[in-house]
Amino acid sequence: MTLTESKAARFTKATAFRAIKIAIYTILMLNLSYYLYEDVTAYLYLGEDATLLGVVESFAVTIDYVAWMVLILLFEYETTVQNRNELTRRRKWLLGSLTAACYVVLVYAAYGYASSLAETFRFKPLESTSVCSLSENNHAYLTESGRPVELTPENCVTFSDTAVFKSPGDHLIASHASLMAIRRLGWVDVINAVAWLLVVLVFQVEVMLEHAKRLTRHRLSLLMASKGAAYLGLLGCAIYWTVYSNFIDSWDAWLWLAAFVLIDLNLFGLDQSNKPLEREPVAV
Repeated sequence: MTLTESKAARFTKATAFRAIKIAIYTILMLNLSYYLYEDVTAYLYLGEDATLLGVVESFAVTIDYVAWMVLILLFEYETTVQNRNELTRRRKWLLGSLTAACYVVLVYAAYGYASSLAETFRFKPLESTSVCSLSENNHAYLTESGRPVELTPENCVTFSDTAVFKSPGDHLIASHASLMAIRRLGWVDVINAVAWLLVVLVFQVEVMLEHAKRLTRHRLSLLMASKGAAYLGLLGCAIYWTVYSNFIDSWDAWLWLAAFVLIDLNLFGLDQSNKPLEREPVAV
């Protein structure tokens, strides 16, 4: 292969790599608009006495998603050798502040998922005969995916022969089957949030140690094992959503896994604008 052919091959791979990243990031932005719509819909059925904390918790998914989008763009920037060499002290401080702010939001979003799960255990039994009377008071019922649907005189009769539960603070009801499904999905949401926090923590530590040339073989092995365990948890959540949840949740889970795999591949210089990082760990 001539030098020209070699450059053309590298250019083709780099172009394809960048095109895949752009496509995935674009689709993630479209998914964000869907989750914003879902959170707005849920917000409309909050009770009149809802607190500011309750309002914020109703937008937990959107807040979480925005923080993830900012964080992955920061990782994209940070994992390029060219950009790292250009970092001034001011830029490092700005990137560090943005990253820290994202972590605060992600931890709070994880709390929001846990709080939402806890809320499902506060639902109280409701007489099925009184369900239709709620259709006149801006109530909604939850589907098995947790999506609120307006309760109307036409659809309220479907709850006449089933166990029904009502949220004590919000205008929401759910059948027993839906409530159990929502709880299972809630547990998956919490596990997924914690696993992702572990992934980004390990990734951040790995990059920091690598920049400081203190990434020993022993430390690298521990970090890779921790990241592998977290990815297995995320893979399990993605499979669960694929089997039991709606398309958008499973599709989004696989996209985020792909996005972070691409971020990891940045470190190997697959983007032509980057040179491969020296990943030889310091001897133990």
